[in-house]
Amino acid sequence: MVIKSFEIDYNGNKETIEYEDDLPFGELESIISSCIDMTNMNDIKVKIPQYRKAIFLKSLRKAPFKVNDSSEMNTLPNSVVEQVLKGLMTSFPLGLFLENWVKTITGDIDPNLLESTTFVQESSVGTKTQ
Repeated sequence: MVIKSFEIDYNGNKETIEYEDDLPFGELESIISSCIDMTNMNDIKVKIPQYRKAIFLKSLRKAPFKVNDSSEMNTLPNSVVEQVLKGLMTSFPLGLFLENWVKTITGDIDPNLLESTTFVQESSVGTKTQ
């Protein structure tokens, strides 16, 4: 795990945000499993707000506000939270984790196998003559 940092505008000042860029496997799996409902593979439900909040709370290590505190996060201006999330999501893009989960189910699929081929089956009836 590496601590990464970036700056945000906070109350008119440039402030540094520090976060862990690689959460422990168990924590990340727990976050993802609480945010994804795969009970029906034809209708997967993703709770994006819940995912964003969980990553915000679990990965932050230093900020100009209390970290790991959901009530503090809920009172921050949206503009501040969005700046922080923009920085965090460079290390925690949900699409990457979903792709890894799908690969667990399907394996690596050769994209050439997904190409559709149309064919017409030969008729076993033959031609009719009168």
